[in-house]
Amino acid sequence: MNTTAILHILTKAPRSSAADQMQQAIGEQDSVLLIEEAVSAALEPDWAVWQQYPSRIFLLSEDLAARGLARIAAENDLPAVGMDGFVALTEQFEQSVTWY
Repeated sequence: MNTTAILHILTKAPRSSAADQMQQAIGEQDSVLLIEEAVSAALEPDWAVWQQYPSRIFLLSEDLAARGLARIAAENDLPAVGMDGFVALTEQFEQSVTWY
């Protein structure tokens, strides 16, 4: 049985089929990084993933800024990481999967 933690990188909006598939695949030790369209999750603080993985889900701050969502994410206390944080997450996890 493989218990290696995985970094899930979601590129699509929270209500997309990619997001639904990712939610079904997330393990107990896994983390999630939301990039590109996925940062729109900042507009949905009731999205189930926020409740299920509150300390293991992150937004890419550059994509938040590009979409004008940085303030909303901060107001909702949603954790954001910059590109250095993105790199650190990929180094922390032996495996990653990107959901398109």
